[in-house]
Amino acid sequence: MNALGVIADVYVPAYLKKRELLNLFEITGAAFGSEIPVVSTLSFADCLTEYARFTKIVVERSIDNLYNLGIARQQLCHQSYELGSRLRQKFGVKTTKDVMTACRIIYKCLGIDFKGTEKGEITICRCFFSGFYSEEVCGVISCVDKGLVAGLSGGGKLSFTQKITEGMDCCKAEFIPQEHGIENSHRGGYRCWWCNCC
Repeated sequence: MNALGVIADVYVPAYLKKRELLNLFEITGAAFGSEIPVVSTLSFADCLTEYARFTKIVVERSIDNLYNLGIARQQLCHQSYELGSRLRQKFGVKTTKDVMTACRIIYKCLGIDFKGTEKGEITICRCFFSGFYSEEVCGVISCVDKGLVAGLSGGGKLSFTQKITEGMDCCKAEFIPQEHGIENSHRGGYRCWWCNCC
């Protein structure tokens, strides 16, 4: 983790948090072919609430169209992978410990209490979005998590074993570094090993 990552672990200015949240708005809007709401004048906290509402609406509109939903899930995964890759370079992420630290920084900004170990064991005891999402909506939007973590780690895989939106008291997940799996490329017509969405 470089100096920027160390600083971000202590403090992230609101304007930077808002800028990255706007990236998530754009990724989600593009994936579902939906125009994103105007949030430029809102505070970061209000933007976060608006993002939760926006994602809930666009996913619920697509639930009955499995083909479009499948395409949206693919796009969410791969666009968030690009976002994660950019943040990986910015924070100087190199190890599993760095991945867990970067995730803690990012998810804290999103109102998510992320705890991860060097073994890749992840627990989330509080999630801002669980107050908005159904189990179905959460299942779709978690493609963003999978893509983001894969990008941050250079191809690692995130796999949830339980979620708050399923009625559990916390979310639990496992992170598997890329070297423990087989990295495939969509350019060659293969599935990405880290992505269950496509």
